[in-house]
Amino acid sequence: MHRPDVREFRAPGTSVAPGEVLVPTEIGDPVRGPLPSPAAPLVGGTLTRKGTSVGYAPVGPCSDPGHDDGGATVFVATCAQRDGSTAAVAAAASPADRVAVAAARSAVDEWSAVFATRRLLAASSPWCPGATQALTAARDAADGRRTVYVCGQLAADPAALADLTERGAVFVGSLAEVPDGSAVLFPAHGVAAGVQAQARARGLEVIDATCPLVARVHAEARKFAERGDDVLLIGQDGHAAVPGIVGQAPDRTAVVSSPGSTAGLQVNDPRQVSYLLQPGIPVEDAVPVTAALRSRFPALHAPHPDGFCYAASDRAETIRAIASACEVMLVLGSADTPDTRQLSALARASGARAHVVGAPGDILPAMLTGTATIGLADSTTAGPELAGQVTTALSGLGPLGVTRRHVSTDVVGAPAWPA
Repeated sequence: MHRPDVREFRAPGTSVAPGEVLVPTEIGDPVRGPLPSPAAPLVGGTLTRKGTSVGYAPVGPCSDPGHDDGGATVFVATCAQRDGSTAAVAAAASPADRVAVAAARSAVDEWSAVFATRRLLAASSPWCPGATQALTAARDAADGRRTVYVCGQLAADPAALADLTERGAVFVGSLAEVPDGSAVLFPAHGVAAGVQAQARARGLEVIDATCPLVARVHAEARKFAERGDDVLLIGQDGHAAVPGIVGQAPDRTAVVSSPGSTAGLQVNDPRQVSYLLQPGIPVEDAVPVTAALRSRFPALHAPHPDGFCYAASDRAETIRAIASACEVMLVLGSADTPDTRQLSALARASGARAHVVGAPGDILPAMLTGTATIGLADSTTAGPELAGQVTTALSGLGPLGVTRRHVSTDVVGAPAWPA
C-alpha cells in the first residue's frame, strides 16, 4: 500500500479549545462523506504520549481550507478496508493554536506512514477449561445466593473478579474467614483434603469447582501415599495448585521443581517412590526432572499419562507457532507480571519482536513499521474486551485479515471434558 496524502480541511461546525487536539471517531470527508476512524485510539495515544490534551468525538462535514468557514483545522488520511470501504485517520485543532495544529498534523503523518495490508494471528483464550468451568460455577453460585465465599485464588482476569465481587462473592484465604452456615466455593486448583474435611464437619454448603484433572491428581496422591509410597510432585513452588495436591498426603509429599532439586531428596524406601505432575505447567518441562528422578530412584512409579494436563503445553506451543509466523507480537495485559513476561520471552525466543500492550493507545507506529503479520496474545491480566479493541484499532490502518490459531492436544481414548 502506497503512502497516502494527508489532506487539510476545515470543519465549520467543530471548535477545539486551544491546547487540545480532537481525534475524530468519524470524519465528514468532503468527497466520500462520513468515514469511520477505527484507529482513533492509536492517534490519541501518540498525542497523549507527547503531552497533548486529547478529546474524542465525531466531526461533521469538512470543506476546503481556503474557504473562510471558521471551525477547526482537520488533517485526514484515508485507507481501504478489508470489505472495500474506506476508513480515515484524522486529528483536528484550533487554527489559532499553531502548536496543536503541528501536533495534529504530525500524528496523522506518523500513522498514515504505516498504512498497509496485514494479517493478524490471534491466540486463543489464556484460560483452560478447568478455570472457565470454575468461573462459571462461581458466577452461578453468586447469582443464586446472597453471599458465596471463594476459598483461595480464582483463575480469572481482573475484570471478571471485580464482577464476581459485585455479584456478592467474597474472596477469603482460609475457612476461618467463612461464617457458619455459609456457602463456600473451592476453585479449579482445589484444596487440601483437610480443608474439605473441615468444611464438611462445619456443615458448610460446599461448591467444589476443582478441575477434574486436578481432582485426578489429588486421587493419585492419596492412592500412592496409602500404599506406602513417598510422593514427589513435579511442580512450581507458589503455584495455586500445589498446596491442594501436597495437602492430600502432606507427610509423604515433597515438591520437586528442577533436576537439581532432586539431589537432596530423602525417602523412606527408594523402591516405593512415585511422582506426580502438577497441572498448570507444560508437560515437556517435567521431562528432565523425571529423568533426574529415575536416575536416583530406578523403581520410580509414574502416574497414568491420560491424566496429564496439556493446557499449559498447548498455550506455549500456540504462542511459539504464532510468533514464528509474524514480525511482531502484541502481548495484551499488564506489564511486569509473570505471565506477561513469560509470553514475551516465548515470542522473542521464536523470532518475533514482543511488545506489552495494556490499551490500544500503547501501540506505537514504530511497532508496525515493515510488518505484514502481527501476533496477538492475551495474558491472564488482559480484560476480555482488550483483544477486540486492539483488533478494531489495527483494522483502521488498512485491510486486516484475522486468523485465530490454537494448538490443541487430544488424549486418545480419554473421557471427554464434562459438559
